[in-house]
Amino acid sequence: MFTNIPLVAATANEQPFPSITFSVFSKFIEDNFISTVSLSTVLMLLFTVTENTDLLSLHFRQRSADHPTEKSTAATGWIRGLGAAVQRRLDEGNASLLEEFDMDAGGSEQKEAITLGLKIDALAKVLGLCPINKSGKFKGKLKPVSHKQVQPIHTLCPNTATCHTVSCERRALYQGTKPRDVPLVRLIKNYTVYDNSPLYSGRCNECNTIYYADHERSQVPHDNGKHERVYLSTAKYIKVGQTLWVDRAFSTAVLDGIYTFHASAAAYTEFWNNCFDKDGKGRVSRRQVWQAFVQESIRMVASASNTHLTIVDGLGINEVTKEAYKVLGENGFIKSADNHACAECTHKHKRTADIIADADINEADMVGME
Repeated sequence: MFTNIPLVAATANEQPFPSITFSVFSKFIEDNFISTVSLSTVLMLLFTVTENTDLLSLHFRQRSADHPTEKSTAATGWIRGLGAAVQRRLDEGNASLLEEFDMDAGGSEQKEAITLGLKIDALAKVLGLCPINKSGKFKGKLKPVSHKQVQPIHTLCPNTATCHTVSCERRALYQGTKPRDVPLVRLIKNYTVYDNSPLYSGRCNECNTIYYADHERSQVPHDNGKHERVYLSTAKYIKVGQTLWVDRAFSTAVLDGIYTFHASAAAYTEFWNNCFDKDGKGRVSRRQVWQAFVQESIRMVASASNTHLTIVDGLGINEVTKEAYKVLGENGFIKSADNHACAECTHKHKRTADIIADADINEADMVGME
């Protein structure tokens, strides 16, 4: 994973991810930590170092002792604190980094924190995250480390490994797109934007059902000219634009935000773009927000009935909402509200408001007065 990691372009406020070879990194781990250390523990330690450049700057500045009144200390309070934090994480997972001879015979947590802190200090130097020159002078505060080069590739594909058609007896699905035709889309996942995410579809060679990340498409029985679409309630991602996909955290936030704040799709769009569109990549349109609202609503209602919405394929979003109401509407009965009652939904209806605004008052002038 870390072999020959190149220097990558980082912003002016960031520095590239360390470019040491895997052999150098591996040798350091072998020489300084227990031989049975797990990969997850090593990665946790690595990203702890690259994520905490502010603390490392404080530590190495104290180590440099540039003024006569300052005293150079290897085990500064900063690095001891980071060592203690790593030790707490290890204790939570019953993991270990230190050899027996590195541990204090009396079981002193403070001494173990110091030992871990000094090893973190050494790892930071190996990674090139030590802002002290050869003469011992502090060169300046470290910039944050860019993790773009080590971000995983996020793919969108069917979330089932076999065909669901009963007669197919759980046959395997085959990749249905030629390599050169695999589309690259934008994905919003965990409120972070990822570009060039590959989008794959799967096909059952027995019944020709096509499986996508958010729906299935199959022929209508006894009608070769029509197809039906199954909106999967269990989908991890939802398509909301021609080349834009979002995870369920995004679509759920849209649904909850519009209901909680009684907002319009346009208002939520403005909120999202103001908060998350930092570099021009996270921008969404009102249509895409409305698409997320409708699709998440469909899946929420269908999930409450333990089903997936199945309708004719190829409908526009307005027709989808009409068909969804016919199938899931239950004649106006909300399935998820069955046997529910609370003070909020059973209080008496008020025909008039408690306070009626003066007709001469411009309500727009009152915004911000509360």
